[in-house]
Amino acid sequence: MCHKALKSFVYLIGFLLFSPVLKAQIEDPLTCFNAQEIVFPLENNDFSRSQILLNKQKVNALYYLYNDKYSFWYKFIAQEDIKIEFSVSASNANDRYRAVAFKYGKADFCDRLINDNMQPMRLDRSPIFNTDGSILYRNTIEAAAGDTFYISVLSLNREDCGHYLYMEAEGKSLSVNAIHKPCYDFIYLDVPDFNAAKKVADDVQIDLDFGEDAAELPVDELKADSGFTALSTIEVQSKAEGFVTVGDRLVLNQVYFYNNTYALKPGADNELNQLVAFLKGNPTIEVEIQGHTANNNAEITPDPNFKGQGKEWNFKGSAFELSEERANAVRTYLIDNGINKKRLKAVGYGDTQKRIPEATTFEEFEKNMRVEALIIKE
Repeated sequence: MCHKALKSFVYLIGFLLFSPVLKAQIEDPLTCFNAQEIVFPLENNDFSRSQILLNKQKVNALYYLYNDKYSFWYKFIAQEDIKIEFSVSASNANDRYRAVAFKYGKADFCDRLINDNMQPMRLDRSPIFNTDGSILYRNTIEAAAGDTFYISVLSLNREDCGHYLYMEAEGKSLSVNAIHKPCYDFIYLDVPDFNAAKKVADDVQIDLDFGEDAAELPVDELKADSGFTALSTIEVQSKAEGFVTVGDRLVLNQVYFYNNTYALKPGADNELNQLVAFLKGNPTIEVEIQGHTANNNAEITPDPNFKGQGKEWNFKGSAFELSEERANAVRTYLIDNGINKKRLKAVGYGDTQKRIPEATTFEEFEKNMRVEALIIKE
C-alpha cells in the first residue's frame, strides 16, 4: 500500500513539473504575473489539458507557481459584449482571499502596475450568505468586446491552500481549482448560487430584511472591566499582581501584520478588543503602544502584488519606521473604538528590544515582530 502511494505521489510531482499548461504559463511573454488566460464567452475555453479525475468527474485544476506565493493572476478577455460574474472562495475554513481587478489591454501591464500609480477598478459586489455563516461575494463586470481585465486573487493568509474560481456568463459556467498546497480540500467546495446574492449599498453596508417578526438585534458592546480582568489572552507583565501600575507591560501575542506592511492580519481584533475593554475599564490609564520588528532592514520596498491595496499594504522605508507605523495602526484601531487619543502614544523601536535575540525559527521571529502596550500613567 505504501509503495503504491509513493508511486502515485511521484507521478503527481512529474505531472506538475512537466505539465504543458504550466509551461504555457511560464513562457507567456505578455505578463510577468503568469496570468491564466480565460476568454468570454466561456465555451471558447479549453481546459482539457489541465483536468484531473475526482470522484469519477473531471475538474479543472491549475497550480500555483513559485512566483504566485501571495497572489494568483487571471487574465479575462472579452471577445464580445458580455456580462461576467465570478466569485473566489477558499478550499477550507481558515483561508481568506480578496479579488482585485484592473482593466488594461496592453502588453506592458506588469511594468505599469509596478512603476505607475495604477488603481484597481471598482467591482460591483453582492454578498451571498452561506448556511455555515460564511460570506461569499459575487463580482460583476460589464465588459465590451475587446476589453481585457487582470484579476488578482490575493491571499490574506500566510499559509493558504488554494482557491476556487467560479464564473458565469450568458447562461454558461466554468470553475477552476487553483491549488497552492496539498491541504487543498475539494470536498469542502460547493458551487455558489449567484441568484442568492444580495445587493450591497455603497460597497459597505448590507441591507437585510428580517421581516416584521424578527427580534431586535443586540448591540455588541465591549464590556468595561477594571484591573486586568478584560485580558484573556494578552500576556501581562506586572510588578504587582492584580493591580495596574506604571511600568506594567501588555504583550499582544496574537496581533500580527502582513510581511513588510502595517496591514493587520485576520484575528488581530480579538486581542485589540481586549485592549479596548481594558482601557475602558481603567479610564485614567495612559499607554505607550510600542511596535517591534525582527530585523533592522534599512530599506523595505512594497510588494508589487499589493499594488492598489491601500497605503498600509505598500510601505516603503526602514524597519524602524515600519515598527512605528504598526504602533500607529494599533493606536488608530483603539481610537476608532472609543479610546481618547490623548491617552495613547505610539512609538516604534525597530529591533532594539528583541524578546529572542538569537531567533532562528519563524515562531521565534514572530515573537520579536510584536506589539506591546506599556502603562505610562495610572
